Amino acid sequence: MTEPRHGRFYAQELVLDLNANVREQIQEALDANEAQDWHLVGVWSVPGEGGVMLFWDTARAGFGRTTG
Repeated sequence: MTEPRHGRFYAQELVLDLNANVREQIQEALDANEAQDWHLVGVWSVPGEGGVMLFWDTARAGFGRTTG
């Protein structure tokens, strides 16, 4: 399945299986996107649905440094 196109920021919805280890499910999503050099900038719990939204900055962090 191809991910939809997005700009610099990406909102990822995690629909959690509440019968499984929730922490592990979230950790897997964090690890997968960290491997892409994305940086987590926010988290929102989806009320009543048992899910979370992870908000990612997909730009490579510069931390105020310039190259050259």
